[in-house]
This record gives sequence, structure tokens and C-alpha cells, in this order.
Amino acid sequence: MKIADIEFGPHINGHLLLAYVADLELEVDRVRKQIQFLRHEAHETLGRVMSVCQNNVGGENPAQSLAEISQAARLFEGVLQDLYEPPGYHPAHDQVIAVAIRPLVEQVFRWQQRLLGVPQSVLRMELASEYVEWFPARLRHILDNLVSNALKYSDPAKGETRVFVGLNRFAESLELRVTDNGLGMSWDKRAEAFELFFRSAPARAAGLGVGLPVVKLLVEQSGGTLNVESSDRQGTSVVVVLPRYDTGDFLT
Repeated sequence: MKIADIEFGPHINGHLLLAYVADLELEVDRVRKQIQFLRHEAHETLGRVMSVCQNNVGGENPAQSLAEISQAARLFEGVLQDLYEPPGYHPAHDQVIAVAIRPLVEQVFRWQQRLLGVPQSVLRMELASEYVEWFPARLRHILDNLVSNALKYSDPAKGETRVFVGLNRFAESLELRVTDNGLGMSWDKRAEAFELFFRSAPARAAGLGVGLPVVKLLVEQSGGTLNVESSDRQGTSVVVVLPRYDTGDFLT
């Protein structure tokens, strides 16, 4: 059944329902990618361990074999650490808490590095505060997609991929800025960037990956704004302005 086919009752807000679906779409997409990546990494790790065992059937150099197995285990442990998330909140019933922003950004960046295979990328942060009071699951979705776009549409001609995440605090709002030195978008494509299935890169990864349009919907449904500053081959800067909330507030 399509959303357009649903008959809304007198007490159902269609905009809130669409935001709820957007939240769930991002959560399902994120979890699906994590499971696929974890399955691949586990398969690769087991393959390396089996190869070491097969090459040392006679037990001629057990110390070296154990060292190689230990290294494979440490690499896989690093993957698990990057994927670990403390208990959170259902994306559709988010509650405001104090979120440590630096470790969150670092974890999102490391995860996207692994997922997209761009280990040469670098992250720089300028944070006016180490903590923000906001909806943790929704904030994670916003950062996840913005950092993903910054890394996914990198410019190979520029060598190093650079991502900047900045945070400013004002009396009634938070300003989050994610900037990259990637492919960017020409002026005529900026409006298209918010169409549901649009992608500016010539090749896109498999999967739905609704990206900026849904992030914009989530930001606006939370009372904020999202703007894109970009030009062809000059990178992209996404500026998100979010209203400040009090700890304990809920999405409504």
C-alpha cells in the first residue's frame, strides 16, 4: 500500500505521519546497511583465519599463525566497536537528552568511512559545546546522512577527502554545519537535490538511500531549517538550524 492510498481519519496528522515514516525509513536503511557490512566483515575475518590454519597444517610456525589470527580478531573487534551504540530511543518516540556531540560525530564518521571504503578521508571539528540537548536518534540520523553524502560524493581529483563538522550555540537555536571538498552541485541541480530519489553523483550505491530530502523533512518537522550551499566541483556545505529544547521534551 502506498502512503497516498491511506485514508486519514479526523485525528491523524498527515505531516506527522510522513515524518514518522521518514524516521523509520532512515532507521531501517541504517540497520540494513550495518547488518550487510557486519556480515561481510565477519565472512572476511573467518576467511583469513581459515587461510592461516590451512597454511600451517603441520604446525611449523604456530607463533606466527597465532599472531595473524590475533590481528584479524583485533581488526574485527574494531569494526564491532565502531558499530556499538548505547541503548537509545525509538526514532518515532524520541526524548530530549544531553548528547555528547564529539564522540557521536567521530563514531558516525568512522562508520561511514568503513561503509563507503574511504579510509583516506579526514575529519575536522569545531564545536562551540561538547554537549547538546536534543533528540538523540534523530540527531544521529541527520549526522549519518550528511556525513555519508560528504564522503560518498568526494572528488577523486582532489586526493584527500576532507569533512568539516561545526556546531554553534545561540540563545534559541543550534547551528550544525557539514562541509566537504567533494564534487559539489551546479546551481541548476540544487533544487533537484531535494527530490526524493535524486543523486548528484554519476554512480550511486545500491539501496533506497533517500538522503537529503528526508533529512530536510525531519529537520523541518522538528522546527528547524536546512539549506545547501554548493557549486560544481567546489564542494558542498549543508547548514542545519535546529531549535533548542529542554531535557525531557518529547517529539509530538
